[in-house]
Amino acid sequence: MSLCGRILLGLSAATAVTFALAPVTLAAPKASKSIAVHIEGPNAEAIREDIVALLPETLGVVEPAAFSKALKGAGQTKAVGDALVSKALRKKPLDRIRKAGKAAKAEGVIYGVSRTNKKKKKEVHLVYVDENAGDLAVDSAVPLTGSRDDRKKALEELLGPTLAQIAPPPADEDKASKGGEDGDGDGGENAGDGDGDGEENAGDGEDDGARDSGGKRKRNDVNSALFSVELGVEFIGRWFDYSDPRTNNLRPYSVFGQPALSIAGELYPLASTDIAVLKGLGITASYARALGLNSAVGDGDPISTTYQRINLGLRERLSIGEASQLGISAGLRFLTFEIEAPADLARTVPNVSYTLFRAGLDGRFPVGPVALALGAEYLLPLSSGAVYERFTGASVQGIGAMAGVMVPVATGIEARVLVEYARFFSSFQPEQGDPYIAGGAIDQYLGLRLAGAYVY
Repeated sequence: MSLCGRILLGLSAATAVTFALAPVTLAAPKASKSIAVHIEGPNAEAIREDIVALLPETLGVVEPAAFSKALKGAGQTKAVGDALVSKALRKKPLDRIRKAGKAAKAEGVIYGVSRTNKKKKKEVHLVYVDENAGDLAVDSAVPLTGSRDDRKKALEELLGPTLAQIAPPPADEDKASKGGEDGDGDGGENAGDGDGDGEENAGDGEDDGARDSGGKRKRNDVNSALFSVELGVEFIGRWFDYSDPRTNNLRPYSVFGQPALSIAGELYPLASTDIAVLKGLGITASYARALGLNSAVGDGDPISTTYQRINLGLRERLSIGEASQLGISAGLRFLTFEIEAPADLARTVPNVSYTLFRAGLDGRFPVGPVALALGAEYLLPLSSGAVYERFTGASVQGIGAMAGVMVPVATGIEARVLVEYARFFSSFQPEQGDPYIAGGAIDQYLGLRLAGAYVY
């Protein structure tokens, strides 16, 4: 199979994997109340997502397209802009927003304008508009100059009290309140006898609520995901060569474009908590294995060859700014490349079986609609395999690098194109009479991966 054919096969497989990973859409329970959330200006979508993430589970959200249509129907065909901030200019826009909310059957509307204020500071000015034409329950700005976490906290402080007032109570609380109303004589006695217990229970409820709201994470966001899984096709290459070879029993090796299947995943068990450090600590694992790889000497018969790579480790996920991410990782890698050659040939082929300690940094940086990934790692061989055992005084070190592009396909789904490179450089200290003599060796690996991933 030609290299072009292999790449086309990989693209087809990666596309199939991407859509196979798409989550099944389940019907959500219908909320008794809903609101509309509409933000205009720079970074509007990310701000809206942060606000929606704060909404109580019992409060529904009007579809953005439906509210935009209602807004145009109410006569607001252009962006409101700075008129939302000016009390002298915003009466008509507020009336139109109120009318649009009613048309969209929303309990109220959270409307925001992302802008740069007179002090040259970036902010989003938010108002809460309901059917009442009096004073607005929310009419204030949230700064956008800090980190995304800072913005989320400010949004929660501003909107939390209003959202709590308009959200229907959970089913359990509703039943409890009805039970209290139905109780007559016994209820009165218990109320008198249980004042102390009631206060204690109220305190416990507050603690639980604080934990729930504090640990709330944003679903399908790479910066707060509970887990992610990736499936893909990888095209691998290997180049092994000796430096300053002195004997004739040293064979170089090269291959490129061999397809392999790969699977990778990350799990962050405490992502829904607010425990510093631990909420961003994840377990990582990946596996890749070449399919139908054979090697040959010149025009000789093909020899079955095994290539596989296993990664296990821990990764600390840190948010940088609004959407960028830094990862600090450490763990083990098991890298095997073995040619099942006959005895005479086996003494000359560069078989390796690396057990590596790895430590590295990686980053993810949004650029327009896509995200760029970059990474580097240090690879310390704990064991290296047969080829290095032939030489006196073998010393092996390694480094790795990664780069890629992530393209969103649907909510929580993205296509990935990644390039990974690893390089092992060794030096030998041969002695007179050794059967294998060389100054050292270079062992390089390159992988081009086409994959689909789901982030939850």
